[in-house]
Amino acid sequence: MANEQNLIPNSKRTPSERRENAKKAGLASGKARRKKADLRKAFEVILQADVANPKVKQQLEDMGFESTNEMALAMVMLQKAMKGNVRAFEQIAKLTAIDTKDSLDKKEQREKIKALQLANKKAESSQVDDTSDALEKYFRALGEEVDKNAT
Repeated sequence: MANEQNLIPNSKRTPSERRENAKKAGLASGKARRKKADLRKAFEVILQADVANPKVKQQLEDMGFESTNEMALAMVMLQKAMKGNVRAFEQIAKLTAIDTKDSLDKKEQREKIKALQLANKKAESSQVDDTSDALEKYFRALGEEVDKNAT
């Protein structure tokens, strides 16, 4: 049984021991990821399969839905929410609702970007005006200087 006295910190292990442990951890991680991916694929297949219960199948078809386990599960969850099950309602809301906070945040960001672009355009045009004014003053002064030297 592992306890504090049995643990050896990595700083006291040799590089080859650390490499070997990292290899074991990587293999275990890959195995766990594959297992999780396989489970996800199995659920996807099961959810797309036809409903086994003929009564539920007929009920779904009468409502105009596909007679898959996924639709049956959705129907059951909706029925629970209609009976007042708050968790079922929250799950339905989570699955179906567009996250209004995200959409509002994105809209706000778009508006800020537009405002910044307008401000930049105004600043650029005022810089062009300032530059042309400065050039005009410079040439006017230069012309006056030339006129003074000519006389």
